[in-house]
Amino acid sequence: MKSILLMSLFGATMSLFASSSAESVFDAKCAMCHMKTIPVDKSTMIAPPVNGVMRHVKMRYPTKQESVAFIVEYVQNPSKTKAVCMKQKIARFGLMPSQKGNISPKELQEVAAWMFDTYPTAGFRGQGMMMQGNMGKKGMRNMCGMKHRPTFEMFDSNGDGVISKKEFYAFQNSRMAKRMANRSKRGMSCSNGSCPGMMKKGMKNRSTFRNLDLNNDGVITKDELLKARADKQAKRKAQGMPMKNANNAPSFESMDSNGDGKITKKEFSDFQAKHRMQAMKKAFN
Repeated sequence: MKSILLMSLFGATMSLFASSSAESVFDAKCAMCHMKTIPVDKSTMIAPPVNGVMRHVKMRYPTKQESVAFIVEYVQNPSKTKAVCMKQKIARFGLMPSQKGNISPKELQEVAAWMFDTYPTAGFRGQGMMMQGNMGKKGMRNMCGMKHRPTFEMFDSNGDGVISKKEFYAFQNSRMAKRMANRSKRGMSCSNGSCPGMMKKGMKNRSTFRNLDLNNDGVITKDELLKARADKQAKRKAQGMPMKNANNAPSFESMDSNGDGKITKKEFSDFQAKHRMQAMKKAFN
C-alpha cells in the first residue's frame, strides 16, 4: 500500500515538474510572440495570443493527441494550407516562420501538451470563428462564446459527420429567416421603420419596404426608389453624415426579379435575404 502511495506521489510530482518545465520553455521561446494575456495596447502584438491560438487548434483538433501532433508538425513546417487561425490574422501578422533549430522536437512535444492542458483559459471568449474547410463533431462542441448554440446535427444536414461550408451557410441563412419570421409575428419586423432594442441599433439606417413605397400602393416603382434614396442622401448630408457608399446601392433592376417595372414585397424580401447570404459568404471566405 505504501509503495502504491509513493508511486502516485512520485507520478504527480513528475507531472508538475514536466508542466513547470514546459511552461519555462514556452516563456523563453514562444511567449515573446504568442502572449499569455492580451495587452491593453493591442498594436504591440506581433502574433495571436496563445488563448486564441489554442481555441482554434482545439476546434479543429479536439483530442490532446491530435492537437499535440498538429502543433509539433505546424511549428516546424508552417503553411497557410495547414493554418487553423482566421485568415485575417494571417493577413495581419503574416505566416509564422519555421521554428526548427529554435526549439527541439522533445521540447516542442512537452510545450504542446502543456498548451493543450492550459489553454484556452476558463472564461476566454474569442472575437469570432472562421469556417475553414470541414469541422468535426467534437470541434463543434468546443466552440466558445455561444450560450445557446445549435447542435452539430442541425448543421450536418446530410449526416455524414462533418459540416461543409455549404451546410454551414444553409443553416445560418435558414436560422436568420426563422428569426425574421418570429420577429414579424411579434410585431418586430421593422416594417414601420421603428425597431426595438438591439434591432434599432443595427437597422436604423436600413431602408424598409414602407420607406420606399412612397404612395403606399403595395409596390415600389423605379421613380419611388430613386426619390426615396435622394431624399435620404439629402437628409444625411444636412445632418453632416453623408452616405459614402451611395453609388454602390443595388440597382432597381437587381430587385425587380421578373422585370415588370415594379418591386413587390416578396421581391424586396427575397432580395434582402439574398443580400444577407452574400454578405455572410464574403465574411466566411
